Amino acid sequence: MNRIDLNRCYNKACYGNCNKDDRKQCAENDLCRVVKSNLDSLSVRCVGDWAEEKIYLLYQYFGIFAKGMKDKWKEINYIEICSGPGRCINRGTRQEIDGTAMSILKHDAFPNIHRALFFDYNKEVVDVLNTRIKGLGLGNAYAYEANYKDPTHLCNILRSHCSKDKSLNLILIDPTDCGVPFELIRCIKDTLNNVDMIINVAIGTDFNRNVPMAFADKNRAQKYISFLGSNTFFCSEENISLCRNKQYEKLREHFRKAYQDSMRTLGYSVFRVEPVKNYYDILFAACHERAADFWDKAQKISFDGQLELF
Repeated sequence: MNRIDLNRCYNKACYGNCNKDDRKQCAENDLCRVVKSNLDSLSVRCVGDWAEEKIYLLYQYFGIFAKGMKDKWKEINYIEICSGPGRCINRGTRQEIDGTAMSILKHDAFPNIHRALFFDYNKEVVDVLNTRIKGLGLGNAYAYEANYKDPTHLCNILRSHCSKDKSLNLILIDPTDCGVPFELIRCIKDTLNNVDMIINVAIGTDFNRNVPMAFADKNRAQKYISFLGSNTFFCSEENISLCRNKQYEKLREHFRKAYQDSMRTLGYSVFRVEPVKNYYDILFAACHERAADFWDKAQKISFDGQLELF
């Protein structure tokens, strides 16, 4: 039995179990102002216990992906959007752990990666992550300040580092809500031909709180129309009826399908959905069945809450 090493340690400075109002007082620019990392005295991001399952899903797939394709592609890149500072604090357990970025950079399969690019809209977050990257002594990884609401700028950076035709790319898009415009997905696919995507879809949080009300509020609906890349979901008489009758579980299924239908227009044909507790979906999207085989193989090793591989 092998444990994924996330450099877990207890941080007594964390208040523990802080609520949403507490976090508004304690956090600025998505960083906790109360807690600094015990490992490097840099800033951390406050997360719930569900974050560890997301890290696990990514970690498992990345290993199989990077090792399985290293002899088939001259250039394999890892890209992360909404990266965070690289280190998290679990407000439930008061334990700090490596986030998605640092867990990938420390993965034993990372030497197979040509380039690792990280994006966050917040300059302070980017600076903290770059400090951590520098501490690892890696010359092929860097974080950039870029907003997913400006796809052209973000994709220009991708274009300057990654080959359009000769690279295989794994992209994690990890927002806290359904705010990432589908135009970003389209722009990425126009910039890089070969892209597998792992997308955090806030189906249990943002959707539940706002999408039912968006049927009666055109201004509120615009965010989700942008996310889906189409207004078809809100124009559907069936969906309007489901919302009116509060059949939200069925409505969520249709929301998932609408997003996948938009991705099909870009050539994606293989999808896997992994619900993480009741908070969000981890959506895996690829253009080839081989990627799905890798994903399925990764998920056969189940998450046990302690990040152990059996």
